[in-house]
Amino acid sequence: MPFVAQWVQAGSDLFQWGRKAAYWKGQKGWWASRQGDEGIKGPFRTPGSAQAWAEAPFREQHRIAQQKEREDALQALEARRARLASRKARALDRAEAQEARDLATWNGLPADARVVQPGQVWALKDPRFAQRQILVVEVKKTIAVVLARDAKARPWKGLAREPRTLGHLPRLYRLVGMARIPAPPKP
Repeated sequence: MPFVAQWVQAGSDLFQWGRKAAYWKGQKGWWASRQGDEGIKGPFRTPGSAQAWAEAPFREQHRIAQQKEREDALQALEARRARLASRKARALDRAEAQEARDLATWNGLPADARVVQPGQVWALKDPRFAQRQILVVEVKKTIAVVLARDAKARPWKGLAREPRTLGHLPRLYRLVGMARIPAPPKP
């Protein structure tokens, strides 16, 4: 915003800018006074030079204020850019960490192959209960029918079928491999 002084013609050859400054035609030329300056200054050859002297400190104050405003705006912009960059970096780190967790959960399967299917063997993620495994026998909409065993040595055959929610599997279990689904017992 450019510097603007509100000069008002108070007489035939007298110009005032509120209580800040004034200049007028006097003997031998133009004279001026300004706020913060003791006495008057002159003679000036032209009214323009008298006005320029009267405005000089205010013009400088305005320039300093504008410069500070620009620097503040630049600092705010840099801070915003830094915040955005750190937010993007955190989002990227979170995405990489999530992908690493998903790779561990799905035994290295690519993202498009991460689907619960019959024949998959899942073990509990908690290492204390890693012996507890389930074999997916059938998948129905949001439910997986599974066989659950509490030790690897125990065979899948003869175990009772249990339901598990599909969303529940990747949260608590990790994929450990594939197995042949045993034939259902004959009635």
